[in-house]
Amino acid sequence: MDSFEEQSNPVSTRSTLPALPSLRLTAAVLLLAFGVASLMAWGGNGDVRPLVSVQSGLPDFRYVNSGWVSPLDWEEAGPFAAELRPFVIVSQEELDSFEDGFISKRSYGNSTSLGRIEFGSSALLAAYYVWRPARGDPLSVVDLDVEGNRAVVRIELDENPQGREYPYLFAPMIMVAVERTLFPEGEPVQFVFELTGHPPITVSATPNPG
Repeated sequence: MDSFEEQSNPVSTRSTLPALPSLRLTAAVLLLAFGVASLMAWGGNGDVRPLVSVQSGLPDFRYVNSGWVSPLDWEEAGPFAAELRPFVIVSQEELDSFEDGFISKRSYGNSTSLGRIEFGSSALLAAYYVWRPARGDPLSVVDLDVEGNRAVVRIELDENPQGREYPYLFAPMIMVAVERTLFPEGEPVQFVFELTGHPPITVSATPNPG
């Protein structure tokens, strides 16, 4: 299984499990547990994507990596969680930490993508969504607006992704790179991650320490 090469300080919001019949809850927990084990055995790279640039007006960002992950706290999250977990990664140490936060990961994209990241000039924006049925590549960054010390990162979750569906719950993940020069030098920036139907989540980071 491919592995990432770093992580950020995660901002994690957890859903409260609804009161459901014990039989349904047990079935969902078993489905999630079996899915985590299956992802560990799934392994390997999926379809290879080139490292591409995405134009979203100004500024630009570029696709780095995506796929499916099983976070370490999958049991704590519960099988009925529906939450976005965003990250801003500005160093190799944070990328390593991001990688260490998963039991397992299946990635789409070129395995050398992360090796091309120069943290002296770039930062990474990443997010994963707990949970979705494993199918296709449904999570993406569709827009990035930077105004001074505030950046709005718009995330899209495709409800009908293409591809074969597996009967397990996993967390789809997306990662893009942005240039540090888009942000004020030496100042913290509020990154607001927006996903339709969910409250925005703000992550504070200093992407351009100078």
